[in-house]
Amino acid sequence: MFELNEHAATVTSVTNIAEKHGNARVPAVSIGLAVTGASTLLNHFDEALRGFFFRKEQPKPGALPLETDELTELRFPLLKNPSWNKEYAGYQLRFCIGATGKEDVLLNDVDLKAIGISPLEGGSVQISFKAHAQPGSEQDHGKIARMLMQECSITLTPPDVDPSLFDGHDKDDA
Repeated sequence: MFELNEHAATVTSVTNIAEKHGNARVPAVSIGLAVTGASTLLNHFDEALRGFFFRKEQPKPGALPLETDELTELRFPLLKNPSWNKEYAGYQLRFCIGATGKEDVLLNDVDLKAIGISPLEGGSVQISFKAHAQPGSEQDHGKIARMLMQECSITLTPPDVDPSLFDGHDKDDA
């Protein structure tokens, strides 16, 4: 399952939405996020994706053969904007703000949608996605909105993992 631990991300969009829960309307937010990292991030979705998008660097005519097993060259450089058509539910998303963690924004029961994959030359990949959630307070909602087009650090935890076991944050700090 897709997960990130204090990974740099850019907030690409913040859209206020209202979810209908019975007769009540509950304020929610749709957050567009983009992360860039090693092509091994693709293994979170399917281990075959990395080999599909990347290959070993091909020797240039007249050049010495390369002694590397790294997949760094784009296999299909003309392929643009592929998407992963699966939605994930029940995630926890933490926006790491400040050094102490007291200003962090913690969102529970987050749905991930609209996952886009952009392989980059050199063996990196950019993954973009939408996170739908209900912020716990108006302050958290506002903090998220103020991060638009800024880089921040996020921790994305799958539904079957206890985040306190690996991220250094206690649940009481949230």
